[in-house]
Parts: sequence; structure tokens; C-alpha cells
Amino acid sequence: MKHYIILLIAALSVLCAKAQEEIITEPARKDTIRLLTIGNSFSQDAVEQYLYELAKEAGIHMIIGNAYKGGQSLEQHWTDLTQEHDVYEYRKVVNGVRHNMPHALLNPIITDEPWDFISFQQASHYSGLTTTYEPYLSQLVQFTDSVKTSQDVRYGWHMTWAYSKDSNHNGFANYNRSQETMYDSIRYAVQWTQILHPEFSFNVPSGTAIQNARTTYLGDNMNRDGYHLDLKFGRYTAACTWLEVLTGISPVGLNFKPEGVDIAAAHACQVAAHAAVQNPFEVTDLSTEGFNARNDITPTGLVKFNFGEKPEADPNWNSITPQMRTFTWITDTNGNVTGIILTTQNAFIGTNLNGPSYTTTNMLMPGSVSQSCMWGYAADSFGNQKPKKSCTITLGHMNPDLKYDFTFFASREDCQDWRETAFTLQGDKIYTDKVEAANNVSHTAQIKNVQPTADGRIIINVAPGERNNNKNKFYYLNAMTVKAHR
Repeated sequence: MKHYIILLIAALSVLCAKAQEEIITEPARKDTIRLLTIGNSFSQDAVEQYLYELAKEAGIHMIIGNAYKGGQSLEQHWTDLTQEHDVYEYRKVVNGVRHNMPHALLNPIITDEPWDFISFQQASHYSGLTTTYEPYLSQLVQFTDSVKTSQDVRYGWHMTWAYSKDSNHNGFANYNRSQETMYDSIRYAVQWTQILHPEFSFNVPSGTAIQNARTTYLGDNMNRDGYHLDLKFGRYTAACTWLEVLTGISPVGLNFKPEGVDIAAAHACQVAAHAAVQNPFEVTDLSTEGFNARNDITPTGLVKFNFGEKPEADPNWNSITPQMRTFTWITDTNGNVTGIILTTQNAFIGTNLNGPSYTTTNMLMPGSVSQSCMWGYAADSFGNQKPKKSCTITLGHMNPDLKYDFTFFASREDCQDWRETAFTLQGDKIYTDKVEAANNVSHTAQIKNVQPTADGRIIINVAPGERNNNKNKFYYLNAMTVKAHR
């Protein structure tokens, strides 16, 4: 019966000719590696960005295809294949440009190119549960082999990553909400799969690479939502891993890095990927890569932060924009790197330029800093965004032996009501202060002598204050300064 289904689907491939004509192609090149991932959003994270650029720097041209459907499991792949559901987005990177073909069938994706490498993977929440793999993986591999357009194609497995420790993904319950348990389960499942499928000639240990990166000063900041990869550091680490597995070329020392990723962070990601390829089923301690895992730096000047859409031209201000979730290259006013990491955990809803252009606080803000802000709202409805009771950022990798003084500026011009904004800091204990943001030009919230947690974290929560009587309870963060001392 199994062979009958496979032959039937292969015969029906003729019906997909019209859809095939719409797929982007390019002239054949001898120096090209063709990769197809049959995956989901985790393959999107891993191969659709940065891999092409890394390979290009290494002198290798790549065509990258991703048979994408979010959350897709092996069982769902097989069902959609056999029932001819056009539920895929065919994401194809050609000459460094990604093209999306919606409503695609899996069969013509597989036959689109004479692929050199084809990878399979399980949905993330099932990735450590071997009982969810078969018979669907065997059926997918058998079918793929029956329609392949290259006799030299190599099949392999993409080892996905464990969730962040604070992930709220429902599937995290499969692993008792333990990152270590999830990683160990994935590691076992991949080893089991390799034994069951000797036709798999490669394994891409993205999961181990991410776990390695978590041992660096970057910490558990490799995900943007608790399970998908951070758009910069996480995706870059995975791409570096794929590069070395496919080409044998180590990413360590390559110049390409995504915008917003500094040299130290890029190095940590590169080393994490390389170590994973060398030891795919063992976490490597990289606590001395980039910066020491325990920050021992004492900033010699004030550390200033500008929050808003546009980066600040004054280098004394570290610009925190919504385009990134994690910022690592944080410097003080003397231009020295502090080692501090800022991560947006519960993002602000929006930004504006409705702050004052002139202020009289002791923060000495340029007009461009005081005007720009990030904002949220906690009540009723506003636009298409849901209200948030508060927004949260975390300062991580701080020197736990120091104390820190914080000053916050929040302001919105042309207000006819009260928009008090409250700041609550959680380090070794809870600290709080507030400022009236409506038409504010002179007041700040100040919290002094904040001690980080033992692992170097201070969590900053921004919310409407008790006196905020705006119907939407708007709250703001325009600027912040931090002074370190003993």
C-alpha cells in the first residue's frame, strides 16, 4: 500500500506543471550548492537569512529553498503531501533575494531543483518526542527519494533548539518547562533518528549551537518570543552552523554579520556554531568568549539610553530602537564598552516624536532624545494594538558587585490629562519611582543604589502610575541614564 501511494503521488506531479512555471529559477552555475529544507518557522529562522551572505563571503554560491508552513510537524507534512494541500509558502533565496510563492504543493518544491542537500525536521514542540516521528519521517524520505531530480542528493536532519527558560509555549509542558530537559530530549531524538535512518549523511546541530551560545555572556537571550530565534543573534548562530555543516568552512573569523550585531557578539555566535559542529550532542562551555560570563567591568562614565524609532547621532547615547530585541554594544560616555546587555522582554506598543524639544532636567538631553519615546497603553482600545498593563526591559550581564543609580525621563506634549508613568526595578529587591509625563520638561524619576541579582540582572517595568487618568492609560519612556558605583 505504501509503495502504491508513493507511485500515485509521483504520477500526479504532472498536474503541478503550471505551478512549477511560476517558481523563480536562475542559470546553472558549477559552484552552486542547492539546499532545500522541508520544515516550518524554525527552518525559516535558520536558513532564510544570513546563510547566503556567509556562504558568499566563503566563496560559495547558494540556492536556498524552504518548504514553509508554520508549526508543521512530520505527520502534517505527510498528510499535506498525500492529500495535495497547497498550504506551503515556498521561500526561495536566489542571488541573495528571497522570493515567496504562496499556496504551493510540496511535490513541485521537491522537484524544483537538483538539490544537493535536503533536510527534514520535526515541529519544535514534538522535537524531543520520538513517538511523533514515525512512520511519517520514513514515508517522507521514501517519497522524496522517489521524485528526486539529483542522484547525488544528500539527506539530513535539522536539530532544532530548546525553548528559553521563561518560554510560555504550550508545548514546553512536554518537557516539564525545563530547557535542559527539552535539550536532552532533542539530543536523544536526533541520535535515535540517525540510527533509524542511515541514509541521513548530515546533521545540523542548531539546537546545540544555541545552547552553546547561552553559555556565553549573551545568556538566555537567543529567542525573540521564548521559542523562535532572536532576529539577529539567534538566527546568525543557526546560519553559521548550517554554513559549516554544508561546506566544511568554519564561520569563526568571517566578516559578515547582521546589522546591529557587534564584533564581540558575532564572535560568540560563530564560536558557538563551530563548537556545535565539532561536538553536536554536547554543550560546550563558552563562558570566556566575547566577554567573561560574569561581568567584571566598571563603567567609567554615565551610561545613557535613547528610546525611540530613530538612532541618536550623538555617540554618548545608546539608541534603543524597536527594530532589535537585544542590544549588546552598550558604551559609557567615555566610549568604553560596558558589557551590559539590554533586552526587550515585553515590547512597547509604539514610538513617537511628541516629546519636548527643550528640557531643563540634569540629564542634558539633546532635543532629538527628549522628543523621541517608546509608549504603551493599559486600558480601553487604541488602534490595532491590544493594551498592555506594562512593558518590560531587562538589563543583563551587569557587574553584580556594583550598585547603579537610574534616572528616567518620560514626556508627551499637548496633553489635557494626567499621564503619570511608574518605573519599578527588580534587582536584589524591588525599587520604584514615578514621573508625570504630561507636558513634562523638567521632572525625572530617580532610583538609586540598585543592586543587580547574583546573575547580573535588573528588570525594569514601565506602567501607568496611580494618578494617570487618561482613558487609555498611556505611559512613556524617552530616555534613561545609569551611573555605576561601589
